[in-house]
Amino acid sequence: MRTDAVKQPWSKTKTGFLILSLVTAVLAIFSAVLMTEPGQSLNLPKAWIFAYHANKWLGIAVLLALLGSMWVMNHRHGFVRTRWMVLASGGVFVCIVAANFLLVALFPTYQYDANYVSVAEADEGLDDDEIVYVIDLNDEVRAYPQDHMWIPHIAGAEFGGEKVVMTFCALSNLPVVIGQDIGTGEETDIGVLIQVHNNLVMVERKSGELIQQITAETQFSGQQLKTYPNDMMTWGSFKQLYPDAEVFSYHFNRPLDAFLTAVFQVPIEKQFSEDHGAIFPTLDLKDTRLPNKEQVWGLKLGDEQAAFSRSFVEKNPVYEFEFAGQPMVLVHDQEHDIVALFDRTLNGKVVSVSEIDRRGNTPEGTLEQIPLHNGVFWMIWAHWFPETEVYS
Repeated sequence: MRTDAVKQPWSKTKTGFLILSLVTAVLAIFSAVLMTEPGQSLNLPKAWIFAYHANKWLGIAVLLALLGSMWVMNHRHGFVRTRWMVLASGGVFVCIVAANFLLVALFPTYQYDANYVSVAEADEGLDDDEIVYVIDLNDEVRAYPQDHMWIPHIAGAEFGGEKVVMTFCALSNLPVVIGQDIGTGEETDIGVLIQVHNNLVMVERKSGELIQQITAETQFSGQQLKTYPNDMMTWGSFKQLYPDAEVFSYHFNRPLDAFLTAVFQVPIEKQFSEDHGAIFPTLDLKDTRLPNKEQVWGLKLGDEQAAFSRSFVEKNPVYEFEFAGQPMVLVHDQEHDIVALFDRTLNGKVVSVSEIDRRGNTPEGTLEQIPLHNGVFWMIWAHWFPETEVYS
């Protein structure tokens, strides 16, 4: 049977082929748009994204079945030339890859094989005013330069037997440190899925579970993951304070890295610019208590949240308060511009802090540090936590 097109009178079979082709094209294109950045540009609901992810293998199977049916019908009736079928099939496969596998290729993660170098080696490529995020846990210290995190998004390490993952969302300007154990009962494999409402969504690739970065909650099981403190500071301050520490280093050795840097440079600059709104129009910007692009220190404790503005921490270098029933002290190391939060309960008693340093050391003992969301944009914090208290 010839597969080249021949002129035929219009028929119900040809109408069915046309409808089948349109359905296949619409589903393929829609899935690709939904699961990539254009979907967020169109403000498509995140519930659609999560539903597609939960059923992605079914979606792939449906598309392949539809495409196979097109080939069978065309082989029998010769509606279009073979080369057009090949092009159409290529388009469907491109959409399948874009919807399900593209971000894995674009953003390689380093949960278990992150590369760490000495401060001296890192200093060759970092400027003193660059921002780094610092994990100080179990007497081990590592820094994660912001510019080295925005492509991989995820870099893991073990701190005295405790395995954690530094995650970073460039759209939110937010580092969050989570434990590698997310309750699946096995070693996890955490990767990048997409972003919703200008914040990173990660996927545990073995189980398919999703993790919203800013809330540190799993999507399907509703589990609240353990988070760990990190300190935001400049590279100049870090190398002075921790000369013997290790530093995460992304190689930037793929040709794709240069492409990504060029493509995302302008959008990221707009995200940080006060002259532009959010890159993706998915935020509720009605809360004007602070400027949209102001970078705040966010606190999430149970169902309650608070945001501390720069003006507040600068006016209150040591601030004792109670939040969600827990006594705390906010500390601003003015010399190095480091903000940290500590629990004022020590040995079962609430202490009043007369002297304290950036690591929580007091005359009474060392206080336990509480995780903060360092430097997150107000517009994003207020969207995710509209009931947040504001200290300004």
